[in-house]
Amino acid sequence: MNDLISIIVPAFNIAKDLRQCVESILAQTYANWELILINDASYDQTGELCREFESKDERIKLIELATQHGVATARNIGIKAANGEYLTFIDGDDFVSPTYLAHLYKQAQLQQADIAVGAYYELNEQRGEFLFYITEEKQQGYIVSTEEILQRIDENRFKTVWCKLYKRSLFDEVYFPDGRLIEDIETTSKLYMAAKQIVLLNENLYCIRQRQNSTTRRLHSLQYIRDNLDAHFELLTDFVVNGYDPQPVIKEMRYIMGYFKNYLENQGLTNVPIYHRVKYYYQTIAKLKKNFDF
Repeated sequence: MNDLISIIVPAFNIAKDLRQCVESILAQTYANWELILINDASYDQTGELCREFESKDERIKLIELATQHGVATARNIGIKAANGEYLTFIDGDDFVSPTYLAHLYKQAQLQQADIAVGAYYELNEQRGEFLFYITEEKQQGYIVSTEEILQRIDENRFKTVWCKLYKRSLFDEVYFPDGRLIEDIETTSKLYMAAKQIVLLNENLYCIRQRQNSTTRRLHSLQYIRDNLDAHFELLTDFVVNGYDPQPVIKEMRYIMGYFKNYLENQGLTNVPIYHRVKYYYQTIAKLKKNFDF
């Protein structure tokens, strides 16, 4: 008997794309799943769509929040409500291939892995084009060490929470940071460290949408900058405390802080508190360059 897989989908004002997301889940070749939709106090037609889907399939469970909590808290709520032996996270404006669950689950079982990591591709809506990072797909999974994964934690494939299948037990001690705009990288790193076995599958199973306007606004908000710094400092602490080489985190932090420092200076925002924090840590980390090869 195949294990139950809990699919957690937070949804906030994504009525335009939610139907394609849910329909891609309904089309899964792996049938033993439950979908937990968390309507995060949407004020468009998202809630109406969620209720429609819940009424049509008994495997769909809807949780409606009265006030907006953010994606991190919504995911935590979904985890608590999940009944599956395995969990996976899908953003409500993305969609997955029909074999998404089947192939990740198969590799997790074959390799006795706590985490199965798939590959993703992007849909650029402005240009109407798909962007593939892996062009030679291999459905056969292979084991990778935690060290190997963590040395590539700056890559989107490894630092994001989606396009992966997790053993539910990994979340007994790990949760998403409530209220943060950056919630993936520090959480996935903790999950990698907790896993006994990780399997990598080079197959494009998950599609993310890229919308330049919304992405730019998010990247340049002061909260995003602050949350980004907090997430990376926690990530650095986890690496050091658990005995992993912190070089990839330090390298990423130096790049990120340099980018935000230049952006804030160009915008004339040198008097806001976050600028002084960014500048201080950028200069501090720059001094570490002589101790690391980057």
